Amino acid sequence: MGSFTPHMEDKLRRKVKFYFMNPCEKWKARRRFPWKLLLQIFKLVLVNVQLIIFGYDRSAHINFLEKNNLAFEHVFLKKWDPTFETMPYPPAIGKYAVYTRPVLDEYLNFALEAYDNVSKSLGTYDYLLDENGTKVPMQLCKTYFNEANLQPSKKKYTFDSRVDTKCVPLVPLKNGTMNNYSVKDILESQNVSFSFERLVKLELKFPLMTIHLRTKDAVLDEPDCFQFDVTILYDNSGHNGEVPITIKFEPTTLECHGHLLRDDDNKSALGGLMAFDVFIIVISALSMTLCIRSLFRAQQLKAEVVDFFLKRRGKKLSVYDRLEFLDMWYVLIVINDIVTIAGSACKLELENKDSNNYENAGILLGTGSLFVWFGVLRYLGFFEKYNILILTMKRASPNIIRFLTCAMFFYFGFTLCGWVVLGPYHIKFRSVSTASECLFSLVNGDDMFVTFSVIGENANPVIWYYSRIFLYTFISLFIYVVLSLFIAVIMDTYETIKYHYEHGFPKGELMDFVEQCTDEVTSSLYQTEDHRGCDTNIFCCCCQRKNPDDIPNEYTSLIR
Repeated sequence: MGSFTPHMEDKLRRKVKFYFMNPCEKWKARRRFPWKLLLQIFKLVLVNVQLIIFGYDRSAHINFLEKNNLAFEHVFLKKWDPTFETMPYPPAIGKYAVYTRPVLDEYLNFALEAYDNVSKSLGTYDYLLDENGTKVPMQLCKTYFNEANLQPSKKKYTFDSRVDTKCVPLVPLKNGTMNNYSVKDILESQNVSFSFERLVKLELKFPLMTIHLRTKDAVLDEPDCFQFDVTILYDNSGHNGEVPITIKFEPTTLECHGHLLRDDDNKSALGGLMAFDVFIIVISALSMTLCIRSLFRAQQLKAEVVDFFLKRRGKKLSVYDRLEFLDMWYVLIVINDIVTIAGSACKLELENKDSNNYENAGILLGTGSLFVWFGVLRYLGFFEKYNILILTMKRASPNIIRFLTCAMFFYFGFTLCGWVVLGPYHIKFRSVSTASECLFSLVNGDDMFVTFSVIGENANPVIWYYSRIFLYTFISLFIYVVLSLFIAVIMDTYETIKYHYEHGFPKGELMDFVEQCTDEVTSSLYQTEDHRGCDTNIFCCCCQRKNPDDIPNEYTSLIR
């Protein structure tokens, strides 16, 4: 009980009060320059400039890949129509599929002939050459059940669900001076056959080489070399008489060997971009160091306060008061810095041609930019007019989490029920994911009439009536009850915050302890007690100067 003298108690109180000051008050109290505030604003500008540059580059890259995929659909898929490229809702056309064996043969032959004459396409495509300098042939890969003997008329079958895959090269047969592109004849010449009863899927696989020429407006105009591993899939896994056809490819970045007429300009631009990324990594590392240092010092101060309350007042500090020393804004900034550093490293790999993973870089840089904007909110929170939003979200979070937990049970129940009952009849409920997305859209008032009208009056009467009861119940419950209560929970917290702003916030033991300090921000006591000597050195985490508390004087406790 006697370990702290009144002087030591006042000094600790001023330290805690200084901890809860905003940057402006800290500047007045101890002339502490707000390095972290300045650094966050500077980082905000840098990260967003980096993101914009990366966004243009990634957009050009994705657009190039999408246009190539579109070109492959027109070149290798017979009777492909531009209407298949749109995303109308509800869909006005059916799937791109085949339904008879002769038509499937025609589509296979068409793809093989298109590959053999790929030079006629408008794209800059060429073949991959093997060790002998000849083009790599197209491969036909068939995946089939080990055994499937079906006799529908006799209601008998023999079936083995294990599957196997076999690939054969498709080299056009010579018919005089003409090439024979009949896949059926090519397979017969190799003594290869397949049964549609056993067939799971057919795949046509072939590689193509191309070079991506960047536009003149791009930051970097050095071309990229790609190998496209193209796959045309004929999917018979449903065994329902419909074989949907899709085409996709996997791009691989290759090392190019060429000469740029403006090679010096390109190298300068590349060097500048890489230097900029390295600079952002340094700034983010510095920001992370400062925030970690602040978190560490806060925990040291918390230990002093906990020790004071235990020895001076004989009780432990509450968990809520202890959490006041954990600044979650700093935690968010540290996470943001880690994500930004990782994203910048991925961007450096892309610029150095060591990787082609734009997705990882995009996710990291985009998330880093999102968090850095969130981090700036910390400093807006020091102003009363802006802080009300942050306080409302903070105070309402426990009630919101509890409320959403209860609402989720209703929501998941409707989702699974809609998927099972309406899924076979309603395009919006075909999977659990789409059912959940449909119900979430309904909560926000989107597309209600279409959701009702998809199941028309010609459908099964039981399903028609059930769908109406299901949708009316869900909409009434979630829009008129759940959503209204959710808004009420937030509004109740908002009104409470407004009341506290007018009549004062309830204070815990820690804040009562701090408010007993009557010293003004401009009091000289704050500067005389500042023994860190780190005002101008932002890297300093501890000082070599001896702590005056270790020197005995008339204020020192006699019992430690």
